[in-house]
Amino acid sequence: MKRIIELKHVGAKRHVWSLLEELIDRVEEKVQHFKQDTVSIHVVFEENGTHKLYRTSLSCHLPGHTVAAHEERRDAGESIRKAFAEIERQLEKQKATLRHERQVRRIKRSQRVVALALAVAALAGLPASASEKADEAVRLTESKDLYQRQLGFLRLEALREPGTTALIQKHLESKDPDLRTYALRAFAAIDGPSAVPLLLNALKTDKHPDVRRAALLGLEPLQASSPDILPAFIKALKDKKTEVRMTAVDIVSRIDDPKAKDAIRTRAKREHNGNVRRALTLAMRRLDG
Repeated sequence: MKRIIELKHVGAKRHVWSLLEELIDRVEEKVQHFKQDTVSIHVVFEENGTHKLYRTSLSCHLPGHTVAAHEERRDAGESIRKAFAEIERQLEKQKATLRHERQVRRIKRSQRVVALALAVAALAGLPASASEKADEAVRLTESKDLYQRQLGFLRLEALREPGTTALIQKHLESKDPDLRTYALRAFAAIDGPSAVPLLLNALKTDKHPDVRRAALLGLEPLQASSPDILPAFIKALKDKKTEVRMTAVDIVSRIDDPKAKDAIRTRAKREHNGNVRRALTLAMRRLDG
């Protein structure tokens, strides 16, 4: 946060400056949810020796909004503290307004998603609404708490109500890899074979290894539904991330197909990572046994 402090006709500058810095620190804590390079505070403290008055003028500039306060007192400290107290009061009010606006936007967004889900369900001949348990799980996926979000996706995955896929589809494009991971697993469980193209695309294009692992695990029970799945599994044996390769080794080594067995043996000859090599050794024992 940019700070501008002006002292005019002030005697004990060090004491005043120290108090101003302390109070500005408090203001900075209240506006930390904004990008700090978009916030500034301007303080003018003036001493009028003739009338023994102290004036404090404050203005805090936020993105799209400015709050200001002006206090004139016969005590320097009281003038400064009263001005800052007024600024903090206005910032709290502004914060509450922003929270309300965000909540309204979330409600409207949820309403649009639900409307879309109902339309999709109607076109597919599915039930027009999800169960109460599914509704509650969907609400959890919108929580700010990551654990609650994960819990919501896990419940949707367990419930497997077809009409809920439209409600979680937006999370597949989330910038948060954790949300993409949870949503992908739930989508695969709910949508079944219809989710195969989506899972194959995530395995091929997503940059985060957790999402690629989720795609592998989502595809595993769907192997019989598409001839494209086994080649994708075999290609994942060469993934650049260790954890993805280990997941692929575990899956491919349990597939009763000559191509899968050949792929495991080939990978065992070329793998350099110790953890993956140990997984391949166990896989080779299963194949040879």
